Amino acid sequence: MTSRTSIPSQLAEGSHVAEIDGNRIHYEVRGSGPVLIAPTPGWGPSLGYMMPLPALERHCTVVYFDTRHSGESTGPERADAYTLGHFVSDIEGLRQHLGSPMVFLAGHSAGGHQVLAYGIAHSANLLGIICIDGIAAQDELRAREMLKMMESRRSHPFFQARPGFVDTAVQMMTGSDTTARTTDELFAALGPFYFHDPALAAGVFAAMQIDEAVQGYSRAAGFQRDNLLDGLHRIAVPTLIIVGDDDFICDPVSQGARIHERVRDSTLAVIHACGHVPWIEQPSEFDRVCDEWLAVMAPR
Repeated sequence: MTSRTSIPSQLAEGSHVAEIDGNRIHYEVRGSGPVLIAPTPGWGPSLGYMMPLPALERHCTVVYFDTRHSGESTGPERADAYTLGHFVSDIEGLRQHLGSPMVFLAGHSAGGHQVLAYGIAHSANLLGIICIDGIAAQDELRAREMLKMMESRRSHPFFQARPGFVDTAVQMMTGSDTTARTTDELFAALGPFYFHDPALAAGVFAAMQIDEAVQGYSRAAGFQRDNLLDGLHRIAVPTLIIVGDDDFICDPVSQGARIHERVRDSTLAVIHACGHVPWIEQPSEFDRVCDEWLAVMAPR
C-alpha cells in the first residue's frame, strides 16, 4: 500500500489551488486510493454542497473542485469562456496538474454533463465514470418527461397546500413566464420539485453558495445545451449512472435510460423515492450503490 508520505503534495488531503488556463482553480482532497475528480456543476454552486461523499472517499482520493468562477476559483468575466469545451478542458488541465495518468470522474447534474463529455473526448485517461443525475440532452423527450413529472406533483400535500405553485413553476420551465428572478427566488419557486420530499428543499438550497455572475455567463454561453447522445458510444470505460426515480430535471427516462443504452459498459441504478440529490435524500442507498460499484472498479 502506498504510504501517505509518498503522495505528491498536490494530492495531500486539504485545500489546494491549481493554475489552469490562466485561472486559479480551487480544489479539496479527501480520502485515499485511485484519484477521482469531481467538478461542481459549472453554473455557480461551490463544492461545499457535494461534500462529503463518504462512499467515494472510502475507495478513492476524491478531488472535489470549484469550476471556473465558482466557489473559490477565478474565471474570465465574459460569457464565451463558459462553454462545455472549456469545462472539459479544465478537467483535463486538473488531471495533468495532479500528475495522474488515469483517473475516475464523478459529476452531478451539469457536472454529469461535463464528465460524460470528457469521457467522449478522453476515455484513454479514465478508469471509470460516475454520472449522478446527469444531463445528456435537453430535447423534446426531456421536456415532455419534465412536464409530466411536474404535473404529477399536484396531488402531493405540499403542493396542494400552495395553490398556484405548480402552475407558476410550469410556466417558468416552459418559458411562458419570463419574469427576471434572483437565484433565491428561483430556488423558492422551483426548489421543491428537485426532491421527492419537497420539504427538504429549503434547507438544502439555503446552504448552497452560488456565484451569480457565472450563472449568467454559463446560461449565455449555452452551457448544458450540447446534445451528447450521439457521442456516448465513444465512452470506453465502465460507467455508473445513478438517477432518482422522482428526479424531474434529469429524469430516469430521457436521461438515465438513454445514457445507459448508449454507453456500452454501463450500470444504471435508479434510486427509489428520490429526487435530484440522492446522497442527501437517500444516503444509505446512494452509498450502497457507489460502494458496490467501486469495490469492483477500485478494489483496496
